[in-house]
Amino acid sequence: MTSSAANTPFDLQTILPTADDVPWRSRLQAELYETARAAGLTEDPAVYAANFSQYFGSLDALDAELNVHRYLLGGDEPSAADQWFATILWLQEAVFYSLYKLNHQRLEEFSNLAHYLRDIFSDQSFRKAIEFESLRRHYNLESELINPKRRIPLGAVDLDAPHDRELRFGANQHKSDIEEDHSVRADKGEWKRKTSGHRNRIAVDGGSGFPPARGRYHLYIANNCPWCHRTALVRRIKHLEDVISMDVLFYRRDPDRGWQFQPSEPGCTPDSIFGYNTIRDLYERVGSSETSVPVLWDRETETIVSNESAEIIRMFEQGFGEFTENTPALYPEEIQKQIDRVNAFTYHAINNGAYKAGFADGQDAYEAAYRIFFDALDTIDHMLRGRRFLLGDAITEADVRLFPTIFRFDPVYYLRFNLGERMVRDIPSLSRWLADMLAIPEVAAASNLDHCRKGYFGRTGNNIVPLGPSGSNT
Repeated sequence: MTSSAANTPFDLQTILPTADDVPWRSRLQAELYETARAAGLTEDPAVYAANFSQYFGSLDALDAELNVHRYLLGGDEPSAADQWFATILWLQEAVFYSLYKLNHQRLEEFSNLAHYLRDIFSDQSFRKAIEFESLRRHYNLESELINPKRRIPLGAVDLDAPHDRELRFGANQHKSDIEEDHSVRADKGEWKRKTSGHRNRIAVDGGSGFPPARGRYHLYIANNCPWCHRTALVRRIKHLEDVISMDVLFYRRDPDRGWQFQPSEPGCTPDSIFGYNTIRDLYERVGSSETSVPVLWDRETETIVSNESAEIIRMFEQGFGEFTENTPALYPEEIQKQIDRVNAFTYHAINNGAYKAGFADGQDAYEAAYRIFFDALDTIDHMLRGRRFLLGDAITEADVRLFPTIFRFDPVYYLRFNLGERMVRDIPSLSRWLADMLAIPEVAAASNLDHCRKGYFGRTGNNIVPLGPSGSNT
C-alpha cells in the first residue's frame, strides 16, 4: 500500500470486491473514496454538496457498525478492508478535511472512527508499509485548481494516543470487576480492598429465594461512600424509590462501632427497621462480623441479601423489570460484554485505583497507583471524545460505576488522596461528561457532595473540611 505523486495510491478493484453481493460494508467503503474524490475535485457546488452528504452518511453508518464490532468484516483480526479503510480515515484528517473541504466532522468527533484508526495502525508493520508523506504530497499536488499555492499542510491524527478497541472488544482478561485477587501477594505498601461476604441474589423466577417484590427490600447507604453512591444512583435512575426503601447513615464513623446512624444530621436518617445505632448491630443480628456498606436487607427472611455494590446495582437493573418500565436500560444485551470489560478496567484503575494511591503505605505503591490512575483517565478522556457517554449516546452501567469517583475527584480525591497531576476540570471531555451526568435529574438527586466533603476530611489530621475548589460540583 505505497504511493507516489504520479499514481493513484489505491487500486480499489484489487483491494475490495465490487460485485453486487459483497457485504454492504465493502460497498460502503468503495463509495467513500469515490464520493470524497467527487466532492473534492468538482467545480459544481451542487455536485460537491451531494457527495459531501453521501460521504459523511457513509462514515456515520460505518461508525455505528464499529460501535458493536471491532473490525468491519467481523472476526478476531483486521482484514485488508480494515487496512484500506484506516488509510482512508488517515487521509480524511490529513488531507480531505482541508483540501476537499470535507469539513463536517473531524474523526475525534465520531464515536469510534479515531479509536478504530489507532487500533489498525497499532500494527507497526502495517504502519511502516504506508508512505504517509507520499500520500499527503500526492493529493495536495494533484490539482492546481483546488490547491493553487501548491502548499502541503501539516497535521494528522495522533496514531499513538489511547484508544478503546482492545478494552471494549479484546480478549477477556479474566479480571474481576468487583474484587481483587487476594491470593496474589501484595507489593510492599500496597492497599487491598476486602471482599464482601454476603452475596445472595434477587432473581425474577424466585429460584434464589429472593424474588422481586415491592416493599420487601431495604437499602442502607452512606452518601460519602462511592460504593454506596452507585447503588443510590441506580435506585433513582430505575425509579425504584417506592419499591426499595432506604436509610442513610452518618458520614463519619464511630471509632469503635463504625458506620453509625445520626438522624439529627441533615441528609441522614434513623434505622427505620430496627432503630439500631450502627450498621454493625445489623450485621451482628445475622451473626456476621462485617461492617461495610451498602447493605441490601430482606425484611421477609430477616437477612442480608448482599453487601456487594456491583451485584446490588445489577439486581436493581435486572431483577425489578416489572417496576422499571420507561427507565434507561443500563445493561443492554447487545453491549453487555463491552460494559463488563469497561467495568473491570474502571474498577481496578480508577474506582479502586484512587484508594490504592490514597491508602498506600509505601511511596512505591503510591506512585505505581498514581501512574495507573492518570493513564486510565487518559483512556477515558479519549473514549468520551465524540460520545456523550462511555459507550455511546445513552447512559449505561459503565457510566454509573465511573461517576462516583469522578464526582468526588476535584473536591476530595485530588487533595485527600494526593492525586495532584490534574483535576477533572482540566480534562475537557471528562469535565463535559461529568456535567452531562449531573444534568440527569436522578443522578443529581442521588449525589450529596456535602456528605462527601465532610466524610473524607472531617475525621483525619486536624479535621478541617476544605472550602474549595471554587466551581466544584454543586
